[in-house]
Amino acid sequence: MATSVCSALGIDQENSVGKLIAVEEHHSSNGNFVLNCLIAEQVHKEGSVCLVALHNSFGHYHNVGTKLGYNLHQLQEKGCVESIEVLKLLNESLNAEHENRVGNVLFGDEENTMRNLFHLIKGKTEKLLQKRKLVSLVIDDLSNLLSLGISVKEVLSFLQYCRTLLESQPGLSLVVLTHIAEGDDEQQLLNAGLCHVADVIVTVCGLKTGQSSDVSGSMKVTHRRLDQPMIAHEWNKQNLYHFKLLDRQVKVFAPGTATCLI
Repeated sequence: MATSVCSALGIDQENSVGKLIAVEEHHSSNGNFVLNCLIAEQVHKEGSVCLVALHNSFGHYHNVGTKLGYNLHQLQEKGCVESIEVLKLLNESLNAEHENRVGNVLFGDEENTMRNLFHLIKGKTEKLLQKRKLVSLVIDDLSNLLSLGISVKEVLSFLQYCRTLLESQPGLSLVVLTHIAEGDDEQQLLNAGLCHVADVIVTVCGLKTGQSSDVSGSMKVTHRRLDQPMIAHEWNKQNLYHFKLLDRQVKVFAPGTATCLI
């Protein structure tokens, strides 16, 4: 499953260390399979993963991982995986407030929330880098912070701080998924800010012509050479694929060739 997606993204040929991979998930599509494949690739390389779960739970990623041949719970026990389940922390904080107890320190006003979340992430990635040379920071889904009442400005500031970790922590790579709903100006603005600082942009969309039994959606991969001089034949290189999601794998293929895979 992971091999075909990673090949389409080009990370089987280029080192993803120090790079930000942005996954923009358009309405009526699901880009989560890209994150699962990148996590599987990192585990295969004997790297570590710091998962910031804002949409799917850690249990969801564990269940998918078992289908891909690895066990996130065991890796977590070995100190190779760290997770931050933000919604769970929020629930604990609200329950503590209701019962007049001292809750976690993550939540306060929106500025402090973003600052505290960043420092929590920074501490966990530093801990992982002490154990293994390669660490992937995976954030799913950045746009959910808007649903918590955090402003676009604060979320973009948080993203920029996470981006600076790539320079201060050698061996780190960053994967960020954000959802885009048609007509949602805040999500559109957030996605524009994410893509502006990304090295690789993966755009996952549903089919414009409707649903198909052979194709689940389209995936466009854009490589932006932020760290190299502009080269005419490589700059902003784009590749368009179709994909089919199956229970234990995903097939990636050129548009118009779906029937050749049956």
